Amino acid sequence: MPIIKNNITGIITFFLLLILNNPLDIFAQSNGGFESGLADWKISGEVSIDSSHAQEGKLCAKIGSHSALMRRIEVSPLSVLQFDIYVKCSTDKLKAYSFIRFYDDSDHELLEYKSDRITSASYIKTGNYTLVPPDTKYAAMGIQSDASGEGYIYADGFSMELNIGSPASKHPPQCNVDQYMHPFWKGDTVYNETVLMYSINGKPAIGKLLFQPGKILSVKSFDLSTVYTKNIDYSINGNIIACKTKSKMPFRADTSFDRKNDLAWYNLQSQWIVVTYTHKDKWNGPIPSYKGNKMPEFISKLRSKSPLKIIAYGMSITRGLNVSSYDSVPPYMPAYVNLFTDALKKKYDYDDIVLYNAGLPGAVVSWAAAYADKYINPVKPDLVIIDFGMNDFWRYKPEEFKSYVGTIIDKIKSVNPDASFLLLSNMKFDPDYVLVTDKNRQFYLSNMEGYSKVLKQLETTGIINIDMTTLSDAIYHRKKAKDCIANPLHPNDYLARWYAQAMIAAF
Repeated sequence: MPIIKNNITGIITFFLLLILNNPLDIFAQSNGGFESGLADWKISGEVSIDSSHAQEGKLCAKIGSHSALMRRIEVSPLSVLQFDIYVKCSTDKLKAYSFIRFYDDSDHELLEYKSDRITSASYIKTGNYTLVPPDTKYAAMGIQSDASGEGYIYADGFSMELNIGSPASKHPPQCNVDQYMHPFWKGDTVYNETVLMYSINGKPAIGKLLFQPGKILSVKSFDLSTVYTKNIDYSINGNIIACKTKSKMPFRADTSFDRKNDLAWYNLQSQWIVVTYTHKDKWNGPIPSYKGNKMPEFISKLRSKSPLKIIAYGMSITRGLNVSSYDSVPPYMPAYVNLFTDALKKKYDYDDIVLYNAGLPGAVVSWAAAYADKYINPVKPDLVIIDFGMNDFWRYKPEEFKSYVGTIIDKIKSVNPDASFLLLSNMKFDPDYVLVTDKNRQFYLSNMEGYSKVLKQLETTGIINIDMTTLSDAIYHRKKAKDCIANPLHPNDYLARWYAQAMIAAF
């Protein structure tokens, strides 16, 4: 079920609306409603301007049989884009299609997406939301008709957004990234652990730390700009931190969350406090371990300081959605794949390691399997990070999921047999997100647990699994899920650090 088609429905529609509310680099539209005629459009066949069927404004495009209307624009490889256009048909004998085609600098077509056929007699919105393939120079997008009969297609209201999710300006991290990569399960100091102060039944807001603190070194706002004071803003009792009566610390009340409706969304960005402290007790949950013995090809290249290419193929978590750098809020911590790659450079003391982020927010594993050869093989990667599941547990059983991941691996290895693979088992979603009364709850939970198991089964020489499902579950039981996540389906900076730390431990 590729998400690239028009008429995206259900959970994916809801999810994409959230994505599109993030900062965008929006292509400046000219003539989106054809009020200036066909300027900036390329046409083939019978295309003209019509004044009697406009959806908005006074003019629209009129497209005859076996004809097309197309807009060409330069795009950035592996960026996310979306275009939309409204279309209707004068007769059901003539069918319309929206399309997007990607070309390299030699005008060679790299990939085409084409919508389902459109026969509606009233305007409907069609278009594409997708990832730009590597080596792309420009995209061509528009509407075409078939040659099946007489009549006309009318098109209006074209819009396009490029580089979705890319901030207008990039900020350097305002946190100590080396400290942030210090493994949580090692040592005696935790740096900037996130805690959502939480009030239940009107009582003072409290939060729980992962360990029993020996000494509190600092308690700050998430953006690190405000320092809170013991016995004025907070008190400590064991591993419980509590708001004082006149505290300036942010908190959320239990009544501020919708606990009655299934799949109720929320956004916690920057509402946590962060605590740095020492401790003597040890982490008693699962411990990420070294797996380099299963990755001889990749480890050999690291040790010899060979040029390396890493590509992360996945969804919104892969892209970095809702970590602070993606949302353009302090402290601007990089996405987990960037933390991992930068840590590899430091561990092995060389810089010739290039990261490609092929994460498409909203992507499902079936889409990834269908197009792995188009998005991965041109890069010729040494390591492929495969990160799917958070959009899949709604529909695919574990064996189906395993099959799709296997297809991704097979397509890549058929062209690049020396490629190594890191398979990520997803973090668990917020347990509160799906109500106990949801008849599909057990289906969703068993799928997420099952994905972790089948990805472990795929481990062999050149393929390893990092199990964030089991790890996140252990963390949620020591703290609470909302300490670690920005919304029901995405990690915050703290949990994204666990991803990166677990990955670097493997190497």
